Amino acid sequence: MAKKASATELFLQYEKEIRSGKFAPVYVLFGEETYFIDKVTHLLENSVVPEESKSFNQHILYGKEINSNDLVSICKRYPMMSDFQLIVVKDAQDLKDMDALATYFENPLNSTVLVLAMRKGKMDMRSKVAKAASKHKVTEFAPLRDYQMRDWLPVFAESKGKRVDIDAINRLIDLIGADLTKIHNELEKIFATVNEEFIRVKHIDEHVGFNREYNVFELQTALGARNFNRSIQIAHQMGATMEKGEMMRNLVVLQKYFSNILLLHGINNADKFEIAKTLGVNPYFVDEYMRAKSHYNLLDLENVMNQLKYLDLRLKGINRGAASDGDLLVEAVVKILNR
Repeated sequence: MAKKASATELFLQYEKEIRSGKFAPVYVLFGEETYFIDKVTHLLENSVVPEESKSFNQHILYGKEINSNDLVSICKRYPMMSDFQLIVVKDAQDLKDMDALATYFENPLNSTVLVLAMRKGKMDMRSKVAKAASKHKVTEFAPLRDYQMRDWLPVFAESKGKRVDIDAINRLIDLIGADLTKIHNELEKIFATVNEEFIRVKHIDEHVGFNREYNVFELQTALGARNFNRSIQIAHQMGATMEKGEMMRNLVVLQKYFSNILLLHGINNADKFEIAKTLGVNPYFVDEYMRAKSHYNLLDLENVMNQLKYLDLRLKGINRGAASDGDLLVEAVVKILNR
């Protein structure tokens, strides 16, 4: 059975075809990875119709504002002073009577490029219209897994004339989560402001939109040093500025940090580079992990992991009461630091 292409592979194929001037008469784009839906749509908007004739031949429509029969009528028009007309229907999942497009899909006008962009929906592939569209470009962009994102971001950086360190990529994912649109937006800002070609962790820490002094990485360092006052200060400040869903991402970072300290207790007679490879971190951070190991014995770490598991349950609503995410974080930090 052939391996299913990833969203990045599908996008790169689209990019190659579109940039070479090979346009399909029909594109149906849907899926949870909306970044690539937007990118393909944007590529078509900038490639199909020359700038000077866009006012006549490029139409941006919305599914709620047009019905399928009227859309077919527009699709059957011929372009004016151009080889193609482009019709983009955004939020196309809101189109009424979509099955009315099936007949058009069977015999589309070659001079029309129709794009149905479904950012919030999915095409039922069993439907009449889907079967008719299947001989054209019908693509579902599935969310990227973490390893796929780590493969893609260096490619994206290279397209911008930059390179990104894998630790910088990991830091971005830890901070933002697997939200490709947000990650690209942050990288675009960094590329625009950092003159260096190679983007490192320090650039992420300096430029990504969060307070450098109060973030989960500073918290884990303070916890690793068993600095009670500093840890509580950071936890309080994080709680005051935390966005929706951010605490769950922070929890993953803390679990990984303390799991590495636990793993370190089982590593003997290894140099810094061997330890870094085992932990999956930059050698620069090994000294911090070694210091943290000296502050947490195995019994301490059992308590830490139990507190983090309990925090996870409370964040999901179990025994939570009226506590905010910030309240839960502060309480967990206190229990971690109290032996």
